[in-house]
Amino acid sequence: MSEWKVRLNGMRCSVLIPSYRRGPALLDCLQAVVSGSRLPDEIIVVLRDSDADSHTMVDEWLASAPHADLLRIANVTERGQIAALNCGLQHVSGDVVVFTDDDAVPRANWLQRLMSHYDDPQVGGAGGRDVVHHGEQALECRTRAVGRLTWYGKVVGNHHCDCDGGATEVAHLKGVNMSLRRESIKPFDTGIWGPHFNDTDQSLTVSAAGYKLIYDPQAIVDHYPAARPDSPAGRDLADPRQVYLDAHDHCYLLLKHRPRWQTLCWLPYLTLIGSRRCPGLLVFALQVFRFEPAPAARFGAVISGTSAALFKTPRPEEL
Repeated sequence: MSEWKVRLNGMRCSVLIPSYRRGPALLDCLQAVVSGSRLPDEIIVVLRDSDADSHTMVDEWLASAPHADLLRIANVTERGQIAALNCGLQHVSGDVVVFTDDDAVPRANWLQRLMSHYDDPQVGGAGGRDVVHHGEQALECRTRAVGRLTWYGKVVGNHHCDCDGGATEVAHLKGVNMSLRRESIKPFDTGIWGPHFNDTDQSLTVSAAGYKLIYDPQAIVDHYPAARPDSPAGRDLADPRQVYLDAHDHCYLLLKHRPRWQTLCWLPYLTLIGSRRCPGLLVFALQVFRFEPAPAARFGAVISGTSAALFKTPRPEEL
């Protein structure tokens, strides 16, 4: 029996990759997945039915790719990442679903390291580091705090950083490098409007079911952030349209997963303090004092996005 078929914990895994109009990057991702030290038992690529170029590229790749029999394509009509993820979940059969993005290139031992954590039956999810590349430059950083959600509502990511102390238990994982037990996964929530909080929401759902989540900084994908054709703001995180989505989703997430009495703690944090990218009143005042560009538009987007979540306002069609 070949090495890749040896399952140390007897578990099958499905790699799920949603993709839209990133054909060349997707092929790099697929090539890395099938070149790893541990192959998945299946690969599900979700493509938009209208994305003819990506369909053509994948078909051509399959004609000569090793282990092409592992790949299945699922077609989705509805736009957006959540629609693609939910479509993919309908096609997976593994005990563990491993998520990555089409602009990521997993390293050789990536899947082997993720799957090793499921030797512990209390582990419901395992994820790793995404080394972010901007052109030829890779962002290198270390942190002691990764994947946290504070009592007052701050979401701490840092999944792109190396973590002091090795593998550690966290509150949430990052979707570009995240795996979850299939039995613990719920459909991705369409109440999350943007691209930045659906992985946090899914992580908190798994944790609420009594499972642990593990961050392994040695389970690495190289991440080459690509354009977002579906997003009016692209990858401009400071664009007020993106700030509006993030503010809505942050508030929606806390309403869903935090006791209502904690609203008195986190709502002031969101609206009175905030962050550099999503400024509350205090950060807004500091940005005005420093003559930073367009703080008023971002502050207004934070207030309107948070209000939309609180009052369950429908999502604007233009977003």
